[in-house]
Amino acid sequence: MNFRGLCRLLEVRGAFLVVTLLAASRPGFSAVSYSTDFRLEKKVYLVGEPVLCDFIIQNTGSEAFAFPYRAPTRALNPELGSEPRFVLTDSHGQPLADPAPHPCGGARGRAVYGSVTLPPGQISVEVWVLNQWGEIASPGVYHVHAIRHLPLYAAQGQPGALVGRPAAYALAVEDLSFRVARGTAAQLEAADQPLTEALLHPRDPRFAEAVVAVTSVPHAFLEPELISLLGRKFAGYPWVREQALEGLARLGTRPAWDAILDVALGRIGVSGPQSEAMALREYAILLLAEKRDRRFVSPLLGLLQHAPEPLQEDVLPALGFFHDPRANRALFQRLHSPKPDDRVNAILGLKNLNNKDAIPALLAMLHDPNEEVRRVADFALESLTGQKIELPPLASPAQLATTFADWNTWWQDNNARFSPNPQHACRDW
Repeated sequence: MNFRGLCRLLEVRGAFLVVTLLAASRPGFSAVSYSTDFRLEKKVYLVGEPVLCDFIIQNTGSEAFAFPYRAPTRALNPELGSEPRFVLTDSHGQPLADPAPHPCGGARGRAVYGSVTLPPGQISVEVWVLNQWGEIASPGVYHVHAIRHLPLYAAQGQPGALVGRPAAYALAVEDLSFRVARGTAAQLEAADQPLTEALLHPRDPRFAEAVVAVTSVPHAFLEPELISLLGRKFAGYPWVREQALEGLARLGTRPAWDAILDVALGRIGVSGPQSEAMALREYAILLLAEKRDRRFVSPLLGLLQHAPEPLQEDVLPALGFFHDPRANRALFQRLHSPKPDDRVNAILGLKNLNNKDAIPALLAMLHDPNEEVRRVADFALESLTGQKIELPPLASPAQLATTFADWNTWWQDNNARFSPNPQHACRDW
């Protein structure tokens, strides 16, 4: 048979799908045979309990294959085609509210961080927390439409290496149902106990999904565990502490936010490589900005005086979210810094302020001697006003004068009645 591949359905029994793909026209590829399945770990869950769904793939052929594997947390990136898709509906068929944050331009962080090689006869199980795809907030019957289109690679070279084009795509499609019931706090804590125990042992096979589960659906009794995760070192799991920060933000208690502040200030979370510790502090600053609690302003202003420069560059844009006179004063002062990076980040902070009072200062920054500062000022003006006045790259003095004159004319004509459009935070903690 002279064709690229033939998919032959061998057996369909409920959710279990067994497929063989023959790549006759591609030299070096033998038959790839696999079975796939989606299964809920239980049929009845408590309100507030993580709903766990297993994706199971078995190598039913005679040759090993490899596939991408990553932390089992939802990535807000539609280009990640190998990510499972879950559509959750209630008993009336209505979609559940999506609990995911608006990504404000894209998903944060890494997605694929490794791969798995599956020898013949072996099974791999990935556990996904369905609460990341829908708000399961009340008792009732819920339905899940699950689909996965996972690329499989011929196992060549080092174990787990993804070499060349996929030899096949494992397709899994399933419709599942589960029921959610009310429970007491003690029952909920008991239901979460196996997950909280797994948090203590990074070598536990369920460690990764335990982290995702307890940070996606945090509870007050999990507060000590989440704070403990911030201070531990996790070789091979660089994402765990960032996930713990998000879990604490979702929990929203005062001690939880105090722990996030302690990370920003470098009091906890400093174990491991310096680059990871610095990235964790930067993320904590972002979360504090999204929270917009004015009690964080003084500590952040302290970081402007004592923190390493990379952290100061994160603090300045964050200060704009607080709408606090102390924060605003610091931003206007940094417009006069001798460092161009300070001026750039102060401009971004004034943009985040989302207030017309910042516009005269941003207009003045169009005269800055540094081109990057001028271009960021032009970007901030466009973002605040919705008005586009092009600043040419490497603008000549005459072009700069024209751009400034156009902006100044627009502002004189519009400042009396102008009000910036509301800008919503990526997340509302």
